[in-house]
Parts: sequence; structure tokens; C-alpha cells
Amino acid sequence: MAGERLDYPAARTVNVQDTVMDISFPDPYRWLEEDSDEAEAWQRAQNSLTDAFLGGWPHLATLRASVDQCVADGTGSPNWMVDPAPRFAGGRWFRLDRTPEPNFPERAVLVVSDAPDGPGRVLYDPNDDGTRQISWLAPSPDGRIAALGVCEDGSELGEIWLLDAETGDRLPDRIPQRTMGPLVTPQWLPDSSGFFYTAGDMSSESFAFRVYFHTVGGPPATEPEPVDVVHGATVQVSTDGKRAVVSGVWPLPQYVCDLPRRAWRPFVQGLDSSVAGSIDGDRYVAVTDHGAPRGRIVAIPFDEPAPSDPATWRELVPESGRVLSHVRLIGDRLVVTGSVDTEARAWVFDRNGRELEEVPLPGRGALPLDVLPNAALTPAGHPDEFVFSFSTPISSPGLYRYRLGSGQVDTLRAPRVHLPGATSSLRWAQSADGTRVPYHLVLPDGADGTRPLPALITAYGGGRVAWPAQFPGPVAAFVAAGGALVISHQRGGGDLGSGWADAGRVRNKQNSFDDLYAIAEHLVLTGVTTSERLAVTGWSNGGIMAGIAFAQRPDLWAAVVSQCPILDIIGCHRHPYGRFAINAEYGDLGDPDDIARLAGMSPYQLIEDDVAYPSLYVHAGGADVACPPGPTRKFIARAQAAAGTTAPVLLRVWDGVGHGTATSRSEGVTQATHWLAFLMQRLNMVPREDGGVRATG
Repeated sequence: MAGERLDYPAARTVNVQDTVMDISFPDPYRWLEEDSDEAEAWQRAQNSLTDAFLGGWPHLATLRASVDQCVADGTGSPNWMVDPAPRFAGGRWFRLDRTPEPNFPERAVLVVSDAPDGPGRVLYDPNDDGTRQISWLAPSPDGRIAALGVCEDGSELGEIWLLDAETGDRLPDRIPQRTMGPLVTPQWLPDSSGFFYTAGDMSSESFAFRVYFHTVGGPPATEPEPVDVVHGATVQVSTDGKRAVVSGVWPLPQYVCDLPRRAWRPFVQGLDSSVAGSIDGDRYVAVTDHGAPRGRIVAIPFDEPAPSDPATWRELVPESGRVLSHVRLIGDRLVVTGSVDTEARAWVFDRNGRELEEVPLPGRGALPLDVLPNAALTPAGHPDEFVFSFSTPISSPGLYRYRLGSGQVDTLRAPRVHLPGATSSLRWAQSADGTRVPYHLVLPDGADGTRPLPALITAYGGGRVAWPAQFPGPVAAFVAAGGALVISHQRGGGDLGSGWADAGRVRNKQNSFDDLYAIAEHLVLTGVTTSERLAVTGWSNGGIMAGIAFAQRPDLWAAVVSQCPILDIIGCHRHPYGRFAINAEYGDLGDPDDIARLAGMSPYQLIEDDVAYPSLYVHAGGADVACPPGPTRKFIARAQAAAGTTAPVLLRVWDGVGHGTATSRSEGVTQATHWLAFLMQRLNMVPREDGGVRATG
């Protein structure tokens, strides 16, 4: 959208080169990368400009009310992080509760009750305790102690608390190491005497996370367990208390130990494969992509002399057209979750791999808690029931229970939000190399896709993580206002298996972006929208993707929103987490050939002076330890200086906010309202006065 160029805060330039592997790049705004007084003053001026730009829009309050309705189930964060399913322990259920009586709480409350949902007793309410928030919970098997991760001031780095499950009093145990929830959750010994936990080593150049063990009532651990799994290590403990296994955020059971001695020994090592499963007596039963990009189920004996040799594994369920993602041992059955054409499925097998039944999931959608590769490494809880969260693109998460063999799913908590009249369908585009790429199209009430609408593509496209067909939370307000929403399943993500993910990672990374562009072009070709009414957004890795789409294909978009991104890929060689993330997903910052390739997708390096770029809004968290705002400030300064565009380029850095998973509800609503308001301004949309959604109690 053309218009007068905004009066941006001045940003001086410096004569600095960023040199990596003897390749140099101009870095004229390097000073903005540092948290100096000058850089922070510039950031405050940018915030003021953005707030003034959006504050004059007459529909801001109406939009906020619609967003508030759409996030009835959670924090307002637009990513997949929803509260964990209730945990069963000692005959009771522990849960993070957001009961809307009389109003939705700012932060979830820890509740213990006799049922997975319903009346219960509050053990800890962080709403009465400053800016703290619970990021995970792990009740002891006897139900007498609740371990929980407590974050403060918006940061995802949390402290481990132990609460007495009867009184709610905090136990005297103090654990100095910080956890990084909710990606890893402590695992208790079956006798409830202690637990393994994962904590961050913030001094490490590799952004490492180490495994520790804490004995209840004992002194804090000073040394980590002797296992070399540095990235998101997770310990699993067998229900009989005989063994423990250490896996990682990209699951591979690298070590096993005999309990209670904690004598660790190597188990499955040296494989570039995912092996994610459960301890089943004397064997490890897992879904693996080794030799099976869509997944197969195998059993690996703990006493096998060569467990790292896949030829020694026993195959229980072969690969097929369905994608298998996770396996849980519930009772004497294997409950396996996965997908068919990106939509969630669940099946039940016996322990020899014979399929017994398919779980009748309540619609075509997603199991949002299963998107991460290591999601099922946490014990299921109840020994006989599969309790799960499920949502669709047009209805928010509900809580459900399946008793194996019953053929009937019980609704424990119905979805609280619906998009009345909206429809969701699976479509396919053709990428630059001929690959068919799936996406879900959500159309608002009364639309059939034949009349061009304002449209928004949401995507992630990385980390072997699926971006599933789930409820979009605050972004549902875009549909409620008459927009078409697209959920992209491009390569780089695990939506169609690990082969699909690897075809869009590292040296194949450009395929992921080409898939996004193919979806955009397909929407225009089929009349769903036009390039003058099309926007794209993403969070974290998706925020990087949005920045790259802005720089590589400015012709495709009317507007781009990049959330919590890294926008100087080359400069990540100076930052521990950035270096880890880029090396894992985009390319080797220590390889000159990869540096040259990465420069072709790094937004900061791609900005050209004479190009007409689309409207841009970028937001970041001031307390984000993964994607700090400094490199984003540099990119914004460079984009604002490009003389070829008059479209607005705006930055909003939120104080006291991290990567978005430890944000209070009202903060999440505010942040989502801001960037959605920016989009609706650019696309000439007006939110409905009634919110456009149907909310239940």
C-alpha cells in the first residue's frame, strides 16, 4: 500500500564489516545489536512510533475484544504452546486450569482434583504472586508432591518449585539451576524419592542443557549426570523403577542406566535418526524414522550388544502411508499418534505390533501437544486412559478421554470457542521443483473461495516440527473479520514425515521458502485472494521465514508480520543460541560454502536500496534469550533506510516478554491485537462488533 514515508527515528551508520570464514559483509548498524543506552533509546522511539501508528486506528478496541474471545483457552500466544494435558498421580489429577469463572485468569492456576476436569483444589495461584507463571508441572507418582516450573518477568527460564499437594506449601528444597520450560519436564522415580531434571547452562558457548538429579529433602545437585546430551535432554524412567533413559529434543535414547545406582551406559548412539518411545520392561519401544521417513515402530532390547545397529531392532509396525509420530505405553497397549495428509490420527496396537483399533478423534484437526518431536517422552499419566487435547482450525482445544477398546471418546471439556459458519479444507499447491505442497484453507462465514478476500498465511516450516491443522488462537479474529486464513505445511516441518522435513532443511532450506511462495501463488491463481490483499506471518523459525519472504519475494505480499525472529542469519555466529539454531536448521556457519548460501536468505544482508518492499511489522521480546531484539533492531534500521519503499516498516519490542510461552493472558492479547491491527489496516479490514466467534462457558 503506497503512501507517505513515515518519519522514522534516525539510525546512524558505522563502517563495520561482519567477517565469517574470511567472507565479509557490510554491517552498518552493528551498534544496534548491543544493549547500549543509545540502542535502547532508539528502540523506545520505535515503540512510540508503532504505538502512535496503531493507536489512531478507530477499530482497535473492537479488535481487542474479538482477540480476547478467541483466546479463551490460553495465553494469547499465536504458537502451538498450549497448557499440558492433566497428569494423573496418586489417584488424583493435577492440571493447569484456566476456568472462566468469573473471568479468565491472567495465568493458569495449579489445581488438584479427583477428575481430569471439573471442581478441584488450588495448590498455587501465580495471579496472586507478582509476574510469575507456571510453565510445566510434574506431580510425584504418589501424588504427595507437585513439582512445577515457575517463570518470572516473561522469561522462559524458570525455577523448580516443590509443593506439598495437601497444603500447597512450598517445600524447603531449593534448586539453583534454571529450567527452560515447557520443552523438558522432570521425571520422577516411581517411589517419589527424587527426580531427574534438565537445566540450562547459560555460560555455555553451545547453549547447552544438562541433566541433574534431585533427592527430595536433600541438598541441590552440583554436578550434572555423566551423559553427553546437551540440547534439551529428557530423562524417561520406567514404571518399575529399574531403568532410566536419556533422550534429547531431537529424540535418540543415547544412554540407559540401571536404577537406583544410576550407572549410565551408552545405548543408541551415532544415528542421524529420530527414535522416540517408551520403556517397556526390558526393551525400548519407539517410533523411528530410520529407513522409514513416515515412521515405523521398533523394539530395542536393553541387553542388546549392539543397540546402535538398526539391524538388531525388531520391527513391530512397518512404515505405511500414514505418518507415525509418537508411541505411548498405556496399560498393556501401545497408543500411537500421527497423521494422514497432515491431519491427526491415533491408533492402538498390542505390544507385538498388531493393530487393534483406531481412536475416533473428534474431527479433522490436530493433537496440539504432539507437535514437538519429543512430546511423548513425558509419561501418559493414567495407566489405563488416553487423555488428550484436540482442536480443529475452526474450534479451540477441547479435553478428551479414550478408554482403550471402548470405541467411544468422552468429552471432558468441550471447546470453548468456535468460528460459526467458517469452513476448513485441505488443498495442494505445486512448488518450484514440482513437489505438491499441502495447506489448509479456512474461509469465513459465507465465503466459498470464489471471491477474492484478504488472506493471511501462517507458517513455521522448520525444526522437523509440524505446523498442524489446529485452532489458530488469536489469529481466529482475522477469520472472524472476514479474512481467509491459510495453515501452511511446507517442507522443513514434519507435517508429512522426516523426509518431508529434511527436504526443507540445511542445504535444502530454500525449498521451504519456495513452498511458501507456491502456496501464495496458488491462492492468487485460484481466486482466493490477490497479491494486494495477501499477508504472511510466522513465529520464531516462522518469524525468520516471514523475514526471508519479505526480502526474497516482496512482490507477493501486501504485508508481512515477523514474530520473535532472527533476521541476521550471518551475524548468528556471535550468539550461542543463534549459532545452534542456524547450524541445526539453515547451514553450517563454519563452512564457507554454506556462508555464501546463507547470505542469499539472510534478511539483513538481502535488503536493497531501490526495491519497493511491502508493509512490515516485527515484534520481539525484550527478555527473549533465544531471539534477542538486538539483531532485529539492525534489520529494521536497514529496511527503514531503503529508499525504494514508502510502505511502513515498524518495530515493537515488548518489555518483560520472552519468546512468548511465558506471557500473561492480557499481554498476549495486547501483542496479538497490535500486529493484527497492523494487518487489518493494511488490508482494509474492519473487525465485527460482535467479535464474530461463538464462545461457550
